[in-house]
Amino acid sequence: MIIKKIPSKKQNKSSFKNLSNYILDKDNNNAKVLVDYMLDKNNEMDKVEGYHFTNCSFDNDEDNINEIINTQKLNTTTKQDKTLHLVVSFQEDENPTLEILQAIEEEIAKSLGMEDHQRLSVVHSNTNNLHIHIAINKVNPHTLKVINPYNDVRILQETAMKLEKKYNLKLDNHISQKDKQSNKYNIHTMNCNFETWVKEKLSKQVDLMLKDEKTTFKDIKQFLAEYDLEFRERRKGFVIASKSEKLFCKASSIHRGLSKQALEKRFKELDLKQEKENTQNIKEEKHEIKEQYQRPNKETSKTLWEKYLRIENEKKAELDKELRMLKLRRNEFKTSIPSMKFNKNTFAHVKNQRMIFKNKQKELYQKYKRVSYRDFLISESLSGNEEATRALRRTKTKINENENTLSSTQEKPKIFENVDYITKEGYAVYKSGFNKAIDKGEMLKVSLINDKDDKEFLLNSLLMAIDRFGNHLNITGDDKFKRNILEVANDYNLNVSFSDQRMQKIQEENNNKRQEMKTRKVLKNIIELKIKLTEQDKDIDENIKEKELKALKFSLKKISNSTPSIFKGELKKLGFSYKEIDSMDTESVCIEIDGFIVNSANKEGLIAMNEEIKQTLIDDEEIKRFEKFEHLFLNTNKITDIAKGFYTNRKIDADEYIKRFSMQESKINKVANAISMLSDKNIDIMEKYAKKLEKDLKYQYLKKVEMTYSPRINAGVSSINKSSLLL
Repeated sequence: MIIKKIPSKKQNKSSFKNLSNYILDKDNNNAKVLVDYMLDKNNEMDKVEGYHFTNCSFDNDEDNINEIINTQKLNTTTKQDKTLHLVVSFQEDENPTLEILQAIEEEIAKSLGMEDHQRLSVVHSNTNNLHIHIAINKVNPHTLKVINPYNDVRILQETAMKLEKKYNLKLDNHISQKDKQSNKYNIHTMNCNFETWVKEKLSKQVDLMLKDEKTTFKDIKQFLAEYDLEFRERRKGFVIASKSEKLFCKASSIHRGLSKQALEKRFKELDLKQEKENTQNIKEEKHEIKEQYQRPNKETSKTLWEKYLRIENEKKAELDKELRMLKLRRNEFKTSIPSMKFNKNTFAHVKNQRMIFKNKQKELYQKYKRVSYRDFLISESLSGNEEATRALRRTKTKINENENTLSSTQEKPKIFENVDYITKEGYAVYKSGFNKAIDKGEMLKVSLINDKDDKEFLLNSLLMAIDRFGNHLNITGDDKFKRNILEVANDYNLNVSFSDQRMQKIQEENNNKRQEMKTRKVLKNIIELKIKLTEQDKDIDENIKEKELKALKFSLKKISNSTPSIFKGELKKLGFSYKEIDSMDTESVCIEIDGFIVNSANKEGLIAMNEEIKQTLIDDEEIKRFEKFEHLFLNTNKITDIAKGFYTNRKIDADEYIKRFSMQESKINKVANAISMLSDKNIDIMEKYAKKLEKDLKYQYLKKVEMTYSPRINAGVSSINKSSLLL
């Protein structure tokens, strides 16, 4: 958590009304208002998540603001700024409850000794970080004196650290940053300069390395080489320079310990020539460069900047033109006033016209309002300008394995139409309630409030990631997040694969199961249609029909209860043509029987044979007889005698069978070519065959109807003929 004091741009010109209008986002008609930190669920949420007045007397916003302004006016002696503007910012994944937000706001005011002062607090969500704007009236409502807390920056930093511990918030660095944004980033390109980039990449790690006594100068050189950097001597000091480009910055500006004096003091004399040789050795070892500084595309940046200037100049020209026209009309009206007859109506008319001119002027300024270059880039990015999107995203973001992210090696810059807002960093934010999907360029970060599952939100996030990065994704985060992503991909049958081997294995298994279920459904439909066709076919002998129906019903039961093994013979029985079967994709199927040694003491081989026989049984009486035999077989020691008697009746040479299996002491492998159940081509052929059967069934029905009604029609015709004869 960070607490910032925002200085007024114009000294002694701070307006509480203007500030309140800004933080309340009065120009945004779709803003959702939260009164007393209670969410109003009937409105659309945009910039303002909620607001709260403290130590004010009214329920109406305008009345409270006027009360604060009037309190400030009562102090006529001070020339100081009468409004204190604070911003409390939280880290990306932090979404404190409304009660905690209110408690934090109260404790901040108390720490400054301003708990009795009038103030307005507003929660904003227009950036990647949830933050609170606090506008405090520095004029004490009781004494009317202006309060300026001594050393307020230090107080706010200490308060922030206490609140982080108290409310279990992530710890932040509360050291004040001296670098201004204008120095860090190019105003036109939104790309960070070389020095800033080096500092961001190296400073923390260099600090840790220098604190370690074992660190050598070679270690530091090697670390620099990872980012395509090296030390060079320039004038009386050292610079850190890019190996591939003409870019450098002072070494001491990155870290004090990297100055020439500090390095010589620690490592004695430094021979840079020798160090260059070491760097060459590193290159020969093919040390992988983590990242290189990317210069901004000057041509693209120039084009965007020129377009921005052109638009703004055109707006200014139009504004000047319309203001001149308005001024002419106003002057014409002024010259006509002396000729008017003065009465009550005249005074009202003049007053009304003046108000009209004034409002029209305001409208023109609002219509041609100048926008910042950043807002221009955001607008361009929303309209699909990829270069503007790249310009907004200044630096590459590292993927944290602990964060819930979706990414890939390939990506195309894109802002989707349903974007809620774009942050100052150029991140596109897509919201669903308090859940957020944050597009950071190289990755899509998914932030779930209280880790609650939201399948629809995860689906939309996954679809966005597929559109942005392709069908092969890298997923980071906890197991629960990965499991939810897999579940969504499976439920909605998404064409996606994962770089995580464990996730990909599960995904392949899910795809196979889904494909298997699809195959089973198609086959069941085919068999059911064949049963109906067989039942309605009057050209087949009844005994043959009965046997065919039993065989079809057995196949239906088999497919319903177990995974079907589809062989050519089975498809032929269902009526598939040889041409259809031969055009199908096949796969090798290995049938294994592990460790089956058949003799008088071991039942396993005979059990395997029984299972094979069981699959061929169709007749119900035959099945019952086999079940009786199987009971005896499994509950007696006289295995061979019982088996021989049963197998002999079925015309099976039991002795030869037992002999053959007894000689084998390892696996029995049978490889056959089966129809691939997971082939889209095969499913397509089966579905076409099912449609053909449906047509045949429809034809049979129509034929039956025709045969049913044709005698009646004939009878009707004959009766008509008879009646005509009578006439």
